[in-house]
Amino acid sequence: MNKKKEADFTKVKPYNQEEEKTAQLARMFNTISGKYDQFNDIMSWGMARLWRKQSLLSLKKYNPKHILDIAAGTADMCIKSYQYLQPDHVTGIDIAANMLEIGRVKVADANLSSKIDLEVQDVSALTFADGSFDAATIAFGIRNFEKLNESLQQIFRVLRPGGHLLILEMNEPKKGLLLKAYLLYTRVFVKMTSKLLSDDSKAYDYLSASMHAFPNGEKLVNILTDNGFKLNIYRKFTFGVCSMYLVEK
Repeated sequence: MNKKKEADFTKVKPYNQEEEKTAQLARMFNTISGKYDQFNDIMSWGMARLWRKQSLLSLKKYNPKHILDIAAGTADMCIKSYQYLQPDHVTGIDIAANMLEIGRVKVADANLSSKIDLEVQDVSALTFADGSFDAATIAFGIRNFEKLNESLQQIFRVLRPGGHLLILEMNEPKKGLLLKAYLLYTRVFVKMTSKLLSDDSKAYDYLSASMHAFPNGEKLVNILTDNGFKLNIYRKFTFGVCSMYLVEK
C-alpha cells in the first residue's frame, strides 16, 4: 500500500493529532452511541438499510455459517446478517463498549441473543483462532481503521480458505452536480442536524471528513489485493454514494 495515501487518511482524527486515532474513536463513538443510529440514517439519506440488505444477499450463495461483523456498532449488520443469511452464529466486534451495549438490547429485542455475540475488540489485534469464520463483514467502518494493513491481515488470518470479506462504505461523489448537492447536504443539513443530536460536533465533522479522505474504488481494491484478497464483486449504490466490495481469501 502506498504510504503517502495511508498517511493521508490516518491523519483524519476526531479531536487532535497527538493521541492515537483508535483511542479517540472509542471515546467518540461511546459519546455519540445513543444518537448514532439516527445520524447514520441522516448521513446515508435513509438508504443504509437497503444497502445492507443488497450487500448481504451477495453472500447468500456461499452459505456462511460463522460470520464476523467488524465495527459492529449497535449491531444492525449482525441482526441483518442473521435474518438474511441464517448462519449458525454471528460475532460482532467494536472498540466502543457503549455502542455494543445498545446493540445487545437490539439483539435481545430480536430474540437473537443465543445467535449473536458482541465483544470489545480492535480489528488490528483479533483474538480469534486462524480460520474461525466463513465470512467477515464491515459496514461503514473500514474508513475508521487506524492500522488498515494490519487490520486486513488479521481479517485474512481469521477467515477460512475461500472465505469472504464484504465491505460496505460510503463515498463522496467525485464531480459534477451530484458532488455539489452532496457537499451542500453534508455541510449544511447534516451539520445543522448533528448539533441537535449531540453536543460533540467534532464527532460528526470527523465522520464526514473521513469519508472524503479514505481511498475508494480501484484504490481500495488495490489495497485489498495487496493484502491477499481476490475481488469477486465491486458494486456502486445510489449514484455512487455507497460502494460494496466482496473479496475472497
